[in-house]
Amino acid sequence: MPIHSPGSNNRAKVLLLRIWRGIREWCGDSAYERYVMSYAKHCGGAALLTREEFYLEQLQKRYSRVSRCC
Repeated sequence: MPIHSPGSNNRAKVLLLRIWRGIREWCGDSAYERYVMSYAKHCGGAALLTREEFYLEQLQKRYSRVSRCC
């Protein structure tokens, strides 16, 4: 008698995949993929940024603002 049924292995993979996607969303790692999907739906005339250009633009947006902490 097997310890695990064949379906339980698949469910574990699905669970791990969901956890991995959640971690990527939380840390911002999937931002470029979301940008590409949004671009395909909404933007027609503008050029699609490369992954590197997107990353540099995000850094510029994040660090070009005035920091009020100090």
